[in-house]
Amino acid sequence: MKIAFQSDLVTLWHGDCREVIPTLHGVDAVLCDPPYGIRHKTSYGATWAGKEIAGDGDTVLRDWVWQAFADKPRAMFGLSWKRPPPPEVRAVLIWDKEHFGCGDLTIPWKPSWEEIYIGGDGWRGTRDGGVLRGPAMLTWESKGRMHPHQKPTWLFARLIAKLPDARTILDPFAGSGTTLLAAAEAGRVSVGVEVDDRYCAAAVARLEKWHAQGRLSLTANERIAVK
Repeated sequence: MKIAFQSDLVTLWHGDCREVIPTLHGVDAVLCDPPYGIRHKTSYGATWAGKEIAGDGDTVLRDWVWQAFADKPRAMFGLSWKRPPPPEVRAVLIWDKEHFGCGDLTIPWKPSWEEIYIGGDGWRGTRDGGVLRGPAMLTWESKGRMHPHQKPTWLFARLIAKLPDARTILDPFAGSGTTLLAAAEAGRVSVGVEVDDRYCAAAVARLEKWHAQGRLSLTANERIAVK
C-alpha cells in the first residue's frame, strides 16, 4: 500500500482497505459505494466491459468495513434485493438515479434507483424525505464517466451535510474519488482507499485537477477549524 495523492484535505491510498484501515486514526464517519457482492460485469459500451469489480464476489468486504466502524456513522450503497443489507441498518434511503440501467431485459421495467444503508449515530439536521433526487449522473464513458458505479458529487454532499460533527470522512472503496471531492467541497478532511490500479489513477487525475484549482487546500483559519 502507498499514498497515491495527498493535500491539506485529501489523502488517497492505493491498496487494500483491510491493510490501510488498521493504520488510520481519527475517522469520524464512513461514506462509500462498496462492492455489492453480485459479480456484476458491464456488458457493453465501455472499456471496463466484462470486468468484475474487485471484491464483488460476495459481501464479505462490505460487511467487514461496516463492522469495523460499528461505533461510527456509516452510509453504504447497495442492492438488497440481490443481497441482504449489512447488519443493524437504521434506515434505507433511495437514490432516484434519473437514468436507467439495462437490468433484466425480459421484464418491462428498467432499474432506476439504488439503496443507501444508514448506520450508527451522529446523523443530524433537517428531517428530509428518504428519496434523494438531483442532476442525473453521466451514463457513458465517452461523455466523462470514469467508473461503472460512479456516483454524482451532489449525492455524497447531501449525506455529508447530515454529519455536522464529522471532521474526517473515510471512503474505503474510493473508485474515481467522488466522496473525496464532495468532502473537500464541504471543507472536510477525507481519506480514500482504492485497490484497483485503473480507478486509483482516475481518482488521482480528478484530485490533481481540483488541487491545481486550489480546491483541495485549507487557509490558515480553516486549518485551525478542522483540528
